[in-house]
Amino acid sequence: MKNIKKLLAVLLAALLCVSVTACANNSSSSTAVATLETSSTASEGETAESTDKDPAGYDDDIQGLCKYLEDCKAAAGEKVQMSYDVIGAENGYKYVYRYADSAVQLEVYEFPAELSETAKALLDAVRADGTFKVLDNTVPGYLSNDGRFLLIYTDAKSEKEDANKTHKEHVLECFNTFADAKAK
Repeated sequence: MKNIKKLLAVLLAALLCVSVTACANNSSSSTAVATLETSSTASEGETAESTDKDPAGYDDDIQGLCKYLEDCKAAAGEKVQMSYDVIGAENGYKYVYRYADSAVQLEVYEFPAELSETAKALLDAVRADGTFKVLDNTVPGYLSNDGRFLLIYTDAKSEKEDANKTHKEHVLECFNTFADAKAK
């Protein structure tokens, strides 16, 4: 029975990797991919990457986090529900959008109060070195201080281009602001 559960977990993890890879590969060729505008579209005195939103006005769950990220211009496009149970989360969404001529993939997950062994191992790995493994892939992750939310941010230009680096910092700031405000 344990071997069957392990096999099922590996198969579900493989499915998650394949779906993430397929979506990432299709994101640059799809015309439906949203574009998050840079500050050139902001009104005077306001940047496109505003953080003036109050997290208290948002639901205390992943839906609230997603709406907060969207309103702060940290995420764009349609959110797609992920196979969150593969990593022991209770819910998860992915955004794929373009920012400063780069493909960005942003995923957020919410973990329950009672963690499974899979979730505990994943969260411990992220706490230890900021990454976790799914099959043979090492995935960078950002964990809220209370361990309730996980953010995965992928943008090949975020370490090379100033605009992309600034956007990544903005996304992380918004994520942490929301999570810290909602910490139980």
